[in-house]
Amino acid sequence: MPFDDLADESDEADPGDEALDELAGTLTEDSPADDAAGTDETEAATEKDIASYDIQSEPAFPTAKTQTQHSVYCLPETWDTIDGASGLLFEAEIMLRRDDYEAVQKRELHNALLQAAAQQLTAADIADAFVETREDRTSGPLLDDE
Repeated sequence: MPFDDLADESDEADPGDEALDELAGTLTEDSPADDAAGTDETEAATEKDIASYDIQSEPAFPTAKTQTQHSVYCLPETWDTIDGASGLLFEAEIMLRRDDYEAVQKRELHNALLQAAAQQLTAADIADAFVETREDRTSGPLLDDE
C-alpha cells in the first residue's frame, strides 16, 4: 500500500476536530512572559535536535499525518512507473542505500519526487499531460471494471 509506513492510533478521527483544536489554540490567552520562556525552550530543543541529527540514518521528517499526508490520485500505470517494483522510487532508493543512507522512508521519497517535479515541470507540462490523459480516455475507459 502507498502509505504502509504511516502509523496512526486513530484512523477514524473527525476532520473537524483538527480545525476546532487549531481554533481553540488561537483563543487561549498566554501572557507575554510565558511566550518568551516557551520560545527560549523551543529554540534550545531545536538546536539540540539539529546537533544530534544523523543525515545518513534518520528520516528528514516524522510521520505527522495531519501535516504531511495528502491524497494523490493517479492511474495504476502511472503509479507503477513511479512506485512499482521497478519504478523511479525503487531505483532512487537503491541509489540512496548504495550511498549509505539508512531508513529510507516512502514519505521522504514521495516528497523528493514532488520537489523534483515542482522544480523541473512547468504548468504547461502538467496541462499537456492532463489533456493527453483526457484524449486517451476517448479510446475507452482508462480503468478496468472491478
